[in-house]
Amino acid sequence: MPELPEVQILVNKLGPRLERARIQAIEVRDRKIKLRQNVVGRRILRVWRRGKNIIFDLSGRLHLLVHLRMTGWFEFAEPKRYRVAIRTGKGTVYFEDGRRFGVMQVVTPAELQLALSALGPDPIADGCDLSQLRKTSRPVKVALLDQRLVAGVGNIYASESLWRARINPRRRADQLRPEKVRALERAVVVSLRKAIKYGPRIFEVQRFAVYERAGRPCRRCGTIIRRIVQAQRSTYFCAKCQR
Repeated sequence: MPELPEVQILVNKLGPRLERARIQAIEVRDRKIKLRQNVVGRRILRVWRRGKNIIFDLSGRLHLLVHLRMTGWFEFAEPKRYRVAIRTGKGTVYFEDGRRFGVMQVVTPAELQLALSALGPDPIADGCDLSQLRKTSRPVKVALLDQRLVAGVGNIYASESLWRARINPRRRADQLRPEKVRALERAVVVSLRKAIKYGPRIFEVQRFAVYERAGRPCRRCGTIIRRIVQAQRSTYFCAKCQR
């Protein structure tokens, strides 16, 4: 699933190509996507991100709200299969999504505010505040995946951030000392910003510390990286660095 860095990189590509462009046509090829209001003729004023959501601000006080979910992505060259094509005066973008879990909907400002109000702080847009972690008894790795506590962090960057902060993913979140929470806040921001800097080639060149490195040596101490399952998701960590 694309997480905050991948979504931000995509927004960075969409903005210059679509902002100020007028929508000339919308082609919906998947009946699961129903756009309840016609947005043809409206201008795309801004493309931005909140957590893992992409928001297209449209003229006439409407918004196109997109969540990529597991496999959603926007392409600029026509792929073999796509769910939606947005045709504008500056070109066409294609929403492809192999597993068809992604969501695209037209919403009013009030509906957008309601949807985004359920999210916790965005570590990049708002600064990282993980104080709410200490109010849950869940393992800290599981708590980090709760978008109501922190928006945009998923399985990859939860594991990477916990390694950077030297915190065992199985530790109960409410047992973290304040200094460990602050270390984790810093680690989350560093991990996300580092990933964003990879840019459009992130999937080709990104180098992880622990994620998907089970059986390989820790980049910090050389101990073999372990994999466990938490909340039906894979967690990777170093048993020595993250006691």
